[in-house]
Amino acid sequence: MKRFIVWGVLGTLAAGSAGAAQAGTPSLERLALESMHSGATPPDRLTHARHRSNMPPPEHASQESMRPEVSLPDRVTQAHPPELLALAQTRSETQSARSLEELKRSEAAPPERITLAQALSLLDERSPWAAAERSRIDVVAADRVEAGILPNPSFSYGTQLLAAGVNTGSSVVHELSLEQPLLIFGQRGVRRELAERNVSAEQARVNASLAERALAVREAFAALLTNQEELRVLEETAVDLGRVEKVVKGRAAAGDSSRYDVERIEVESRALEVEVLNARASVDDASGRLAALLGIEGWHPRAQGSLRTTESLPDLPLLWESAQQRRPSLVAARARQAVARGGLDVARRDRLPVPAVAAGVMLTRNEKSTIAMVGVGLPLPLFDRNQGSIARASAEIQAEARALEAELAEARAELSRAHAVLEGRKGALARLEHDVVERLPTVRRMAEDAYREGRGNILELLDAFRSLKDMRVLHLKQQETVKVAEASVLFAAGLDTAP
Repeated sequence: MKRFIVWGVLGTLAAGSAGAAQAGTPSLERLALESMHSGATPPDRLTHARHRSNMPPPEHASQESMRPEVSLPDRVTQAHPPELLALAQTRSETQSARSLEELKRSEAAPPERITLAQALSLLDERSPWAAAERSRIDVVAADRVEAGILPNPSFSYGTQLLAAGVNTGSSVVHELSLEQPLLIFGQRGVRRELAERNVSAEQARVNASLAERALAVREAFAALLTNQEELRVLEETAVDLGRVEKVVKGRAAAGDSSRYDVERIEVESRALEVEVLNARASVDDASGRLAALLGIEGWHPRAQGSLRTTESLPDLPLLWESAQQRRPSLVAARARQAVARGGLDVARRDRLPVPAVAAGVMLTRNEKSTIAMVGVGLPLPLFDRNQGSIARASAEIQAEARALEAELAEARAELSRAHAVLEGRKGALARLEHDVVERLPTVRRMAEDAYREGRGNILELLDAFRSLKDMRVLHLKQQETVKVAEASVLFAAGLDTAP
């Protein structure tokens, strides 16, 4: 009986459900439990469910009835061994957890091939680093709550006891009063304004930090794209060299070339295979760097795009006008300057006295009476007129003004440098494409024709292949430098951020 129940439970687990496979059909586990409550053994109940009749099972029914009665806990233990139930529950929970994890991973998995725009979007939307930076804004925004809170009232109690002399009214007097400071000179308004400026300054700082990370993403994306293109060039060169290797071996078999030519081109082919392996490792490394910048674990992206510059950048004066308005570091510097001016406003407003109104009662004993009290208190700013805070705020304004001047000078110098570098890189790329890259296919074709016709040797042919490969790789590297220089200009001018 135990064996039958065990096989029934395992069959139910394999079907992925503890209920019936069809509506109205009782499961093995349910039948076993029903049999325990009805007093019949599991085989009797199963037989009864299968035949849908009230006839007792043949032959062994009398044997079952002659067995000693088993208590309910014993039946549960026999029908469902604890080890089996624990194993089934563990497997079910593990499968559910794995299914949930796989579902979340499939829904949140980033694309394998991404463009630069998609990479920047992932930085903005899914990067844990960006989320951590933005969370600092909420910390600063909490100052808004503090700025709008009224000062707490104060409660005081005092008593007067007759110590000596004649009782003129009552020997015991109790005094209870409540005092409330009043901010009638606009202190709350300037504090709220300062809190808003602090939030804006923190937002500007976060934007500047994100712009720097976006520049790093642009550079990493260009490096990944360059490594991918370099790998493609090396693989194409390996295919071309393999084709020439077949020609050389064919000529050697026909007696038209020496064994040295065969050995030489085989060595060159094996060396090129090593370069291909290194290029693949470089692609994986660049891919991992981009994934690390975006904070996505276990992701191996491939860049999709072109290394050619597509931006039509304006002249340097127009770029500088854009930088003064949109460069994140300058926006953050102006926001800090505004915070310093707000701090001076708060310091000046805090030097004004804060009056307080008080109300209370006096209770006397012996001659019972109740006396109401009303009063007004006003601090006298004779010595402390908040001079320290005002001086500090004034010094902060001067410091932030000089910091803004320094940021402006540094930004202009950085923009001029980046613009000059971009123009120089573009000029070098144009000359390389015109004087070198366009002539490489002709040189290789001439070397192959000369070798086939017997006018050139294997070294000249291999030299032509190496030159073609090196120049194509050099062309890719030059395109990468132009792309990076262009990204630096966009960053310096503030053109890579939203207006």
